[in-house]
Amino acid sequence: MKSIAFCAVLGLATIATAGPNPAEVKAYQALVQLDVRIATIGYRLAAANAPFCKKLERNPGWVLQDERQYPDLETARTALAFRQSVAVVGIVPAGPADRAGIMAGDGLLSLNGVAWNWSTRAPKARSAQRIEQVQAQFRTALMSNDIIELGLETAAGSRTVKLNPAPICASRFWIDTKSKLDAGADGYNVRITEALVSFAANDDELAAAVAHELSHNLLEHREKLRKMRKSAGNIRATEIEADRLSVWLMANAGYDPLAAVRFIERFGRATDPALVSDGTHLRWRGRVDIMQSEISSISNSVKVNGLLPPPLLKEMN
Repeated sequence: MKSIAFCAVLGLATIATAGPNPAEVKAYQALVQLDVRIATIGYRLAAANAPFCKKLERNPGWVLQDERQYPDLETARTALAFRQSVAVVGIVPAGPADRAGIMAGDGLLSLNGVAWNWSTRAPKARSAQRIEQVQAQFRTALMSNDIIELGLETAAGSRTVKLNPAPICASRFWIDTKSKLDAGADGYNVRITEALVSFAANDDELAAAVAHELSHNLLEHREKLRKMRKSAGNIRATEIEADRLSVWLMANAGYDPLAAVRFIERFGRATDPALVSDGTHLRWRGRVDIMQSEISSISNSVKVNGLLPPPLLKEMN
């Protein structure tokens, strides 16, 4: 951020021409790269396991953001090349949006011929309300139509793109800026903190964390816990199921399931004292044993159409 004392000394002319802080520009860009990394891993897991999922949605494979999500509009526009107030800031490689030629920086102009009006003031500068509304509009449009038409402002001018993405498991994946080793799922969203991303040694380990949270969504754990007594034992049972399912999801998506064992061992050594205090989680050695048992089952399982049917999802369906 600009120093107040520095601006006061140099005067208003300097304020007008100083421009964004390069360090902040890089920080914004790095955050988006993490968001795209999480979205890519999540998309890969959700697409590979779509035949076994109860709830599906058509996902273009992109990361959308609103410039108002950032504390400094000028820095956001410099870092992420917003061509409209709401824009595509990242693309899942080889996903539907990528295949359609959509690129990072492309601004949203219209959906199925209806133009967006970005001049409407948000309730507050950093409000996420507008982007949530846009996301909801896309989900509705993708459920109602075989093909959607998207108007974009690109580096080469405005263009219309048609999208018809294949269904994948219904979940959204996003990065949380917290500095705590943490992740969560609410039935639809999968949240991974920056700290946890940095903790993972590689994409396979990060996929273990994402797959665990995605498993909670696919197994409808939040809804089930609402219907039963939310005791430590019941929560622990859902955590065990998420560990069991996660390695199957990873295997189907081409990630190494053994990376989950390595990740949980390191994660457990770092966090076990906090996790076991209320009895909601097994200690890391117990989690490793469960995962290794599932990995043995995977190695003895017969593929169906090139995929390994996860037993827990077969039971749901």
